[in-house]
Amino acid sequence: MGKNDNGRLGKWALTLGDFVLMHASFLFTLKLQGSRFDESFLIYFVSLAGILTFYLFDLYSDYRRKRIKHLLYPLMISLFIFHVFLQVIGSFEKSVLFLQNHELLLVAFVVQCIVITAFRLSVWYMALLITGKKNVLIIAKDENESIHLANKFLNHTKGWFNLAGYLSVDHIENLEKHLRHIDSVVIGTGLEKSTTDDIMSLCTEKGKEILIVPEMYELFLSVAQTQQIDDMLVFSIQPPKMSKSSQLAKRIFDIAVALTILILTSPVFLLFFILIPVTSKGPAFYKQERVGFKGQRYNIYKFRSMKQDAEKLTGPTLATDHDPRITKVGHLLRATRIDELPQIINVLKGEMSIVGPRPEREFFIHQFTRQVPNYLYRLTVKPGITGLAQVLGSYTTTVEDKLRYDLMYVRNYSLTMDIKILLQTIRVVLQREQAQGVKTEQPKHQLRMLGTK
Repeated sequence: MGKNDNGRLGKWALTLGDFVLMHASFLFTLKLQGSRFDESFLIYFVSLAGILTFYLFDLYSDYRRKRIKHLLYPLMISLFIFHVFLQVIGSFEKSVLFLQNHELLLVAFVVQCIVITAFRLSVWYMALLITGKKNVLIIAKDENESIHLANKFLNHTKGWFNLAGYLSVDHIENLEKHLRHIDSVVIGTGLEKSTTDDIMSLCTEKGKEILIVPEMYELFLSVAQTQQIDDMLVFSIQPPKMSKSSQLAKRIFDIAVALTILILTSPVFLLFFILIPVTSKGPAFYKQERVGFKGQRYNIYKFRSMKQDAEKLTGPTLATDHDPRITKVGHLLRATRIDELPQIINVLKGEMSIVGPRPEREFFIHQFTRQVPNYLYRLTVKPGITGLAQVLGSYTTTVEDKLRYDLMYVRNYSLTMDIKILLQTIRVVLQREQAQGVKTEQPKHQLRMLGTK
């Protein structure tokens, strides 16, 4: 059985475990409450609905090497939303006695939070114990890139990796002698293709795991189709293009979600419409030109979180984590992402989508295009209020890494993906560190360069 088969088997086992615990929790709560409801068949379908909720919160992606908080946040949020949904259904559907017992549902929620969390953590720790801490060797184009990659591993959950050091590309011929005490080799970007091929061949021969940071074009290979030209194997990569039906479905989804959010958050709109001008000089809203779908320019609407004319002296510049231009109310707006709410207007106007790459200013697009090849590729879809880069990254994620997420979204778009990203945005809003500005001081790891002897 291959590794992919083992991965699929593990996901099915995880799904089955969640279903059994969810179903058993409902039955246990019924018995604990002394209920005489005979609705076990209904509970079966209710439990399946819970598993669907878990899937939409992306709880069945690869759990190994994830941060614990990235396991617990979406789990708690998905359980909470699922039970709120059941409470709402019970309030309107009088024929289902089980769903009308709000106290019973509350007890079931508490029980499921305990048992399913314990189950998930047990699986995670078991994977950690079985896999063990891996000794990692970094191979990158220079020391700065090596330190950048090292910081990524250091910021990750402890227990999975041990940084053994890095090896200069100039001394790659000494790689084999260092592999004896190495479990995983990290390959950065910018290396010569022949060098990367040699590293991968040697690591494969020695049975070492390879962790490779993909080049931009390599992200397209995941959706490529294999074709045969005479006796030659080729990959066929089609340009991204949504069908008419997909465009219609996405537009309907955007309008429905935008109107729902607008109605639910109308008190918040009113509150900050009054609060922002009262606490700092200037209007509640500000608009700024952004570049959207196929390079079209439009004005984006946001709640003002900075002082009026904040860039008058500095010109266009990204916000930092302790930016003095941000107002007191602005810190709250940015931490909770409420400053993004007025972009609902852009969605209703058809200039933006609920989900897509974040829109950027022309000044930064020119800057990033010189810095990162293929940056303009993200303009092949409408920009969004939230996106894959915002869910899996943070405000401080590098332009290159954000672009990788954007390209993944462009190449793998589906309505289901939009729903999953939208729901995962709830977790992002609750994790304040993901909304912090660019770090003014970047931590540096004293990475050991492996000797050549």
